[in-house]
Amino acid sequence: MTKKIVLTLLLVITTTISFSQYTWTNGEVILKNGKTFSGEVKIPVVSKDLIHFNGKSKVRVKDERNGRKYVFNEDEVELIKFIYSDSEVAYFTYIPVSKKKKEIFCIITTGSVTLYGRAVGMTSSYPGIITFHNLNKFYAQRANEEIATALQTARPSKSFKNRAIDYFSNCPTVVSKLENKTLNKDDIIRVVEEYNDCAG
Repeated sequence: MTKKIVLTLLLVITTTISFSQYTWTNGEVILKNGKTFSGEVKIPVVSKDLIHFNGKSKVRVKDERNGRKYVFNEDEVELIKFIYSDSEVAYFTYIPVSKKKKEIFCIITTGSVTLYGRAVGMTSSYPGIITFHNLNKFYAQRANEEIATALQTARPSKSFKNRAIDYFSNCPTVVSKLENKTLNKDDIIRVVEEYNDCAG
């Protein structure tokens, strides 16, 4: 389902998209059984050490009619929708980041490869304080892949350039642009879109 979504908001990443989803925000949660819950929606804040600051990786919904709160997990949720205005909607979903773990990411662009992003809090020098720097963690996934691949993380153990060259190795045009630095980590959406054009 999520692979076929046409995003009404093509993300030029903004601060609003980066962390408003971590507070109560107007939206919907669509479940795998077909039910939809509307109201105010919130997902967990995550630090660079993958600590969920307001609970496990579960979605919370506050019913707009009676104020009742519901909590859903990865086995129940198909899609999370944050509605910022009539023309600005962001879609989130659980993606597999390992064989045993799924995390909530924003769907940024779709095609042969779908790009997902999320904001990860960076620990500050003050205990209990975290800050956000827009979306700073990105994963990519092809339809036939069971686990998404990290392209950029909050804890860089491998450069975006090397990760991207490995992942998009079957498209020489994109690889060449990465190697000669025509494209870099700041162009991550363009990298995926050019790859999707290349892959057809």
